[in-house]
Amino acid sequence: MIKAILSSLILLLVFQLQAQHLLQGRVYNAKTKEAVAGATVYINNSSIGTSTDKTGMFRLSISQSSVYELVVSAMGYHGSSTQVKIPDTKSVEISLQERSTEIEEVVITGIVKDGWKKWGKYFTETLIGIGYNAEKTKIINPEVIRFQYEEKARILRAYALEPIKISNDALGYDIEYDLKEFRSAFADNYIYFAGYAYFKDKGRGRSKYKNTRRDTYELSLAKFLQSAYLNTWEKEGYVVRKMVKKENETRKVAITKLKEVTSIVVKSFQGNWNAYYASQKEILPTHVQAWRTQSREAPEIAYLMGTLTPAELFNKEPRKDKFKQLQFQDFLYIIYPSRLAKSKNKMLKAAASQVTELTLTHPNGIMVDPSGAYFPTENLMLIGYGVNYSRLAFLLPLDYVPPIN
Repeated sequence: MIKAILSSLILLLVFQLQAQHLLQGRVYNAKTKEAVAGATVYINNSSIGTSTDKTGMFRLSISQSSVYELVVSAMGYHGSSTQVKIPDTKSVEISLQERSTEIEEVVITGIVKDGWKKWGKYFTETLIGIGYNAEKTKIINPEVIRFQYEEKARILRAYALEPIKISNDALGYDIEYDLKEFRSAFADNYIYFAGYAYFKDKGRGRSKYKNTRRDTYELSLAKFLQSAYLNTWEKEGYVVRKMVKKENETRKVAITKLKEVTSIVVKSFQGNWNAYYASQKEILPTHVQAWRTQSREAPEIAYLMGTLTPAELFNKEPRKDKFKQLQFQDFLYIIYPSRLAKSKNKMLKAAASQVTELTLTHPNGIMVDPSGAYFPTENLMLIGYGVNYSRLAFLLPLDYVPPIN
């Protein structure tokens, strides 16, 4: 009986994997209404894509039911993205606006001269990542990237005149990345970038890629979110706790007192601290030294609460389209599985018991599907160890299917 049930489950899985939903449509010039031939049409962050024919028509076969971003790009046009719901959406009409590179070059003011020489390494490490897979990943066309730096605000921005071509020889993908925004605020230690990615497989099934993809998936956000959706994160070895962060009041008071005393010393004693100390007995050098030390403390203090279960995050049944809404307050403190310490892979071994924090940037949270895919992507922010493994050298396409253990 057990064998019969298992066979049925396997047959059901095969049937689901083979089921294909057809999405078709037409791409045309918004002004002239003429067909745009040779446009690239793809599902964002996937290897599902094609090109339009001479009539502007395209067809895509998609196996998994979900909500996706359909992206269209073509030389001489602004890119376009449209949300499609599979299998409900059968056909789409997409219009593209013509673009002028010359005009856009003028609009982007304050471009850094020799920008790639000054900022290329930093940009690459931020977008691609550091170590392991990143060592075998490179940007092929850096000449399309422009940098803008606001010295007073200490903010770096990057723009790309056309999709950035990336070769990832660790995971075996060529990636076309349409950069929409890149912003690094050094004063706030904040980095944000967003864009659309189209994966082209270098060699499906090659063992060197297959093994690296499997190991990289172990550290992916998709794997964690899937384990949350399926209520299996305890089985997978994750430990998840709630974390609350509060402002460091000691630091706040120290900064205020230090500013007050420094202002007095500068205005009344021409910056002579010894003269100030000699003029009064209430504030000693030890007090000032203590305030300086406290002012360098972390702006926030973190408090770890109890262990969480997925049911506390997904408090409703899945919708008809199988999506679940993930909502939580404060932070998720995620400890990677300790079992990874036994791995022969250096990347996995180093990740054992490391910590990543997740927080929501919008009260509506995110929608998660059974594969671990989620949207809107901008509503979820990572902090800590997992940040590097969310960058392009470690990014797997949405249609990647991990091997069954």
